[in-house]
Amino acid sequence: MATLTARVEDWLDEAVREFWKTQGEGPSSGFRHIVEEWWTLQHLPALEFRDGVSGRRAGLRGGPDVWEVAMVARDYDGDVEALAGHFGGLITADALGQALEYAERFPEDVGRRIEENLRIERMLRGASRR
Repeated sequence: MATLTARVEDWLDEAVREFWKTQGEGPSSGFRHIVEEWWTLQHLPALEFRDGVSGRRAGLRGGPDVWEVAMVARDYDGDVEALAGHFGGLITADALGQALEYAERFPEDVGRRIEENLRIERMLRGASRR
């Protein structure tokens, strides 16, 4: 893994460090996430980043989160056209392809979100059987 360094104005350093603190990150991981988001927005224009109770995550503009697309895509064995059919044609195959490219490039983040969703699903199913 490569190392990048940057000099920024003091006010910007303070603002960025405060943001990282609220996200539970330090300068190194926070800077990495900023650069990863920049790369994503430059190369995968159908994606955006949103904040919520589960943290900051990638999603399709006006559509589901990337992890949701990746989870559903498992049932279609890489057939993006069939995946588009799953979403009723409301999401283009190109946009879905970009979501899957993100999932492939950042598998730890997407995989962690899928696993958390599956964990909650198992927990809820177990609670409903009682």
